[in-house]
Amino acid sequence: MPALSPPALPPSPPRLTRGVTWLVAALLAVEFLQYTLFQPADVQATLGFRRTDLDEGRWWSVATFLFAHASVSLTLLNAYALTLFGPRLERFWGTRRFLVFVGLAAIGGWIMHLFIGGDSLMLGASASAFGVLTANALRWGSEEHELAGGFTMSGRWLAALVGAIILLVGLQDRTGGGGGPAFAAHLGGMVVAWFFMRATKVLLVERFREGVSAVPDEPPEDQPPRAVPKTLPRSRSRERETIDDLVARSNAAAARRTPAPTRRAASETEDSRRSMTDIDTILDKISAHGIEHLTPDERRILDDHSRRLRDG
Repeated sequence: MPALSPPALPPSPPRLTRGVTWLVAALLAVEFLQYTLFQPADVQATLGFRRTDLDEGRWWSVATFLFAHASVSLTLLNAYALTLFGPRLERFWGTRRFLVFVGLAAIGGWIMHLFIGGDSLMLGASASAFGVLTANALRWGSEEHELAGGFTMSGRWLAALVGAIILLVGLQDRTGGGGGPAFAAHLGGMVVAWFFMRATKVLLVERFREGVSAVPDEPPEDQPPRAVPKTLPRSRSRERETIDDLVARSNAAAARRTPAPTRRAASETEDSRRSMTDIDTILDKISAHGIEHLTPDERRILDDHSRRLRDG
């Protein structure tokens, strides 16, 4: 008898997701170009943002400041933060929503720069990095992580530690106007992350709840289903039956058919209620712990329910 092979384990998710890979590759590519083919000052002046750019028509700098950095150390720290904390968010939201979030965090830093940055040059992806750190701390802050040397640290404190290192390096780096108020403006990404996480949590739960149809009410017991008697074939013997005999036969047929539909309706109602209870329990679990904590059976229930809503 051939030996049974062990069941194949599901493939583990890739360490780097697609959106994070694109973003980090763009940061490193720009950093490479500004120290090889171009002068760093020229790249920073072209891609960086100043408040006067809005008056001079350099509108592209509102988006390009994200990819240019004042130093290699800050580039590597931002890339490290995105690589360490970004993939989990991207798997949780999806690539499109994750990239939208990164862009909104950068815009949050840009808006804050308009108020406190003066005419200093704004550079770097620190606003997006701080947004990713804050989102992870809000979503998975209570989870414990093992560090080198056997130390453990919660996700909240780990994100705070990485953010503090980025902040200190950015404040000490004064080249190209990247430190001081210009860098502190990147903290706007934290504000965007706070609002985005609250809105995403509400929308995720409400989207499922809106798709759940209400359980139909049970038909009143005093209104039995109307039974329509079959048309009787005409014959001489049946033609002699009176109207009262036909009414009696119809009532008897209705009485015989009533229990089966009633039992079937009660069974369907009970199944609907049980399904609604399962859906509510799963939605509460998503709201409390996140969709990645669902078991395969719970995911199957959600998929079946979504398929029924689309088909019906």
